[in-house]
Amino acid sequence: MLLARWGRLSRAAALLALAAVLLATASGCGDDDDIEIAAASSMRHVLPRIVEEFLRAHPDLDVSFELRFNGSQVLATQIAEGASADLFISANAVQAERLIDEGMGTLPTVVTANRLVLAVREESRWYSLSDLAEGDARIAVGSPSVPVGRLTVIALSLIDRQVARELLAGVVTEDPSVRVVLSRLELDEADAAFVYHSDVAVTHGLRALPLPPTVPPNEYVAVLIEGAKPGTEEFLAFLLTPEVQDLFRAAGFLRAVAGVRAQ
Repeated sequence: MLLARWGRLSRAAALLALAAVLLATASGCGDDDDIEIAAASSMRHVLPRIVEEFLRAHPDLDVSFELRFNGSQVLATQIAEGASADLFISANAVQAERLIDEGMGTLPTVVTANRLVLAVREESRWYSLSDLAEGDARIAVGSPSVPVGRLTVIALSLIDRQVARELLAGVVTEDPSVRVVLSRLELDEADAAFVYHSDVAVTHGLRALPLPPTVPPNEYVAVLIEGAKPGTEEFLAFLLTPEVQDLFRAAGFLRAVAGVRAQ
């Protein structure tokens, strides 16, 4: 449990156990010839556009795509248990390395990055972390097993200890993907949510409270799955082109800072 890990910061923090629906979205009909991409849910707003640009830039390739979005740890588990995929894009290195360690993936590549923010509704009265800590706000977070939750743990360890205690005391839900965390704010089930900058950039009516600059960005790592269909490696290389990096930036992501990672 998230609060168990953070117990030294807040003994009083109480977590409501909520059943969460794991969101999976697919485009296409799942044809056996499709290039299947399993991607972190935070990429659902930008990846379809990138696929369109790839097809436009490669008219000589006779390929089609199926996109599947979910929490990175859910997708990694599905692939490890036999679900089909050609390319896996994780919101951090942990789940990508998991598949590599199991001999199911190769060519780990950092394709973009993101920053954690604390999102609130535009009309809210909160403008700083201290405001939230003093205002009995309901806070939504990700489970520590998912990238956004792991990054939230890091962020709370880097802010003022008393502010962190107060924020933890307001945690009301712990969710399996950043998309579910964001939905808590959209449905007024929370007053603030630890999500990514890209989520705020594409969601109307939200604004981001900045976190300390010492909170590191999370890198999105793509892994070529063993036996990937022809065209998959070309798509992976396309993700690093200046044109695609501009698309990532426009969607609130950061440019890729690495490239192929050492195994």
